[in-house]
Amino acid sequence: MVYCPTCGKHYPSDVQACPDDLTPLHAQPGDETQTLIDPLIGTILDDKYRLEERLGGGGMGNVYKARHLTLDRAVAVKIMHPRLVEDESARIRFEREAKALGRLQHLNAVSVTDFGKTPDGLVYIVMELLQGRTLRDILAREAPLEVARAVSLMLQATAAVAAAHEAGIIHRDLKPANILVTQSTDVPSIVKVLDFGIAKLAAETIDDDQMALTQLGTMLGTPRYMSPEQCDGLELTPAADVYSLGVILYEMLTGMTPFSGPTPLAIALKQSTEFPRPPREIVASIPEDLERLTLHTLEKAPEDRPPNAAALRNELLEMADRLGLEHHALISTPDIDALREISRESPSGRLVVDLSRVREARALSSGSNEVKVIGGGTPVRKHKTSSADEKSKFSRVDVSVPARVPTRTLLWAGLTIFVIALSIFGIVLMNSNNRPSVPMMINANGTATVTPTPRVSPTASPTPVPNSSPSASVAEKKDDSKKKDGKGHSFMSKVKRILKKPF
Repeated sequence: MVYCPTCGKHYPSDVQACPDDLTPLHAQPGDETQTLIDPLIGTILDDKYRLEERLGGGGMGNVYKARHLTLDRAVAVKIMHPRLVEDESARIRFEREAKALGRLQHLNAVSVTDFGKTPDGLVYIVMELLQGRTLRDILAREAPLEVARAVSLMLQATAAVAAAHEAGIIHRDLKPANILVTQSTDVPSIVKVLDFGIAKLAAETIDDDQMALTQLGTMLGTPRYMSPEQCDGLELTPAADVYSLGVILYEMLTGMTPFSGPTPLAIALKQSTEFPRPPREIVASIPEDLERLTLHTLEKAPEDRPPNAAALRNELLEMADRLGLEHHALISTPDIDALREISRESPSGRLVVDLSRVREARALSSGSNEVKVIGGGTPVRKHKTSSADEKSKFSRVDVSVPARVPTRTLLWAGLTIFVIALSIFGIVLMNSNNRPSVPMMINANGTATVTPTPRVSPTASPTPVPNSSPSASVAEKKDDSKKKDGKGHSFMSKVKRILKKPF
């Protein structure tokens, strides 16, 4: 007996995958006799790929770790179940997966490098080998996830599905087991969407598209994650994948799927008729905006949901911005016009880009909430801020900074002020020398007394000065004039020397 590690059900040893969730079955712990030995280990496909280890499996086939013999490079090889090779519809679906993956060129979608069929009848697809855990394993151990982490994972998953929708591909089997989360020490976790085995190409018409419930003894899709229209066998649109993504988001936030039951048909009936329980009734810490968006994706009518994964991703991004959630979904690359604005052109015509200016421009442009992606399928998004957001922001303040005055100008200004001050001082000094002297008399006891000059009235007659000779008065005047001329001459000489040599 073997068992399913997801649901715990037991099955016979010849069953390789769980019919309910398509999880690879395991042997009972400690039962060495039930260990499944894969006969394909060591097989070489088309003289190019040697199978080394079985990694997992699903309803369409098993996935192996293999090595390209020429390039000596590890790859992943998905081999269709031998019992399905002779079935025409199953082979068409397997080939459709290779064609769908070949159309996708996106960071969050697994890339296909080869497809073929061996002479022994083995049909295989060669893909890139990824290291990490499926979202199924993460939820089994860590659910419910923290809000920011759940939103970050869902943003990347919706980016891959949006690229598929743009290429005309509807996945139709989105579930945690088909979402791989890579692990790395130097970069954030990257989500990879896998298994397009029952994907529908919108440009093609396949006869088995309407057979949604039973075929080859299994259900096309997983009932827990299927949309109501897929359970009812109706025509599918990209909104069907949106419903599946909503179920995955619901499970990440609450730790359980919206609907469960004893059989796949019972679950499918609930998907079509019942409404899910509000997530906040299970985990009260879930934000109301996120609960509202999750329930929006789980509407019964396709026209009531976001029309495609790109629209869902835009709503998630706007909600994450409003709530201030950190995520790693904004993978943007500046286009050539943006690079020309922040770079300079060399004489040879090449653009010289300064990485610091690129980071600065990206930080400044992040406020506009605009994302540009080159080569990806996700559309350009522009977030419109509400009036409440505008009011909560501070308005920009422009502060004028005066220009710096050159040092040489400051030196000349200081010298000019010094010269003006010195000139004023000289003028004051010269005026003080020209003031009339006051007569002073020395008494017999050695004390000096000042004799004020009497005012002369117009009618009074001049008083003669006794014992005053004309020659003595002339000599005194000459001595006074010489002293005044000497002081003024020495002052002006100093000023002239300063003006001639200012430094």
